[in-house]
Amino acid sequence: MTVRRRTLPMWLTAVLMFGLAGCGVGTSRDPEPVEMRLNEIAAKAERPVYYLGPRFRDWPLTDAGADGTGRVDAIYGTCLAVHDSCALPVDVINQPLDTSMWSMAVGCSRLAPVRGVPAVHFGEALVLFTGDSVVTIGLAGDDTGTAIAAAEQLREVGTELSHEALPPPNSAAVQAVDAACGKNPGDTGRMEPDQGPEPVRDMQVPDFTVGQLGGGDLRWAAYLGKPVVVVVGDVPHVLTGIQRVLALSASPRPAVIGLVWKPFGSKDAPAPIAEIEQEAAHVPVPVGYAAIPRPAVWFFDMAEVDPAQSGVIAFVNADGTVIRHVRTNATHDAIAAALDTLVR
Repeated sequence: MTVRRRTLPMWLTAVLMFGLAGCGVGTSRDPEPVEMRLNEIAAKAERPVYYLGPRFRDWPLTDAGADGTGRVDAIYGTCLAVHDSCALPVDVINQPLDTSMWSMAVGCSRLAPVRGVPAVHFGEALVLFTGDSVVTIGLAGDDTGTAIAAAEQLREVGTELSHEALPPPNSAAVQAVDAACGKNPGDTGRMEPDQGPEPVRDMQVPDFTVGQLGGGDLRWAAYLGKPVVVVVGDVPHVLTGIQRVLALSASPRPAVIGLVWKPFGSKDAPAPIAEIEQEAAHVPVPVGYAAIPRPAVWFFDMAEVDPAQSGVIAFVNADGTVIRHVRTNATHDAIAAALDTLVR
């Protein structure tokens, strides 16, 4: 099961808007002054700036620019009018690598390495991860084959063309990309809402057995026959949710359990339970760790909640059916009302 995402984060939209530029962009037909301007930009940059040289195929270097975020663009060809905007034939975008942001990427798919570094298809563009930078090669028409061919011409501004491998990114960046976009060529990461699975229709909690923090197993079968509150998510969300539920007075109080899932951890090498125990420290109720995430993902699919934003509190009646659910960051009154419905 795949957690459904409500929105594409705004920073990802901004990164890949290379196709929607003003029609004055990319108008110089003489690469030499543009290359001089790009050299000036690169001299002041905090990290290497990559481009394709003075020309790529039929497209000369026609414009270059930078903004205050560390982004540097090298544009090839002249802008092609499309309605009230225009499509740039080729835009090479250099940006700082933000590992935390890339861990939330939606809709990317893994490609074979390009120039010796991790590569993904994302936002109708080829994205390479090198050093502490992200290099995006966007072509009008989303032509991945041509973008990969262009990557063979990538070079640092001020250097000669070389087909050697680019510097590798750090291990934290690799782990974030593996988790978000898949580890092997052809893998697809988390999907956008219109591509995601149908919401869970059957509200019956599926049976599960997971390792319990502190030792032993947490078995869902042990809680059938009585009302139970299940708090699901990353460790901080689970701890917060449990504290908020326990702070509310209810008589009789239902059982309360937690189910931890590391949504951006490695699928192939999940964190050991000892690491989760250390992060959680003391927990006042039984908490399990879904190292294989299927049981926890069910709750997020059911509630259609983004695990990066919140956990889920599910209120389950004695026959194992979820009758209410709220986010762990829901209001006090919303949690109290759901709890009151369950224990009534």
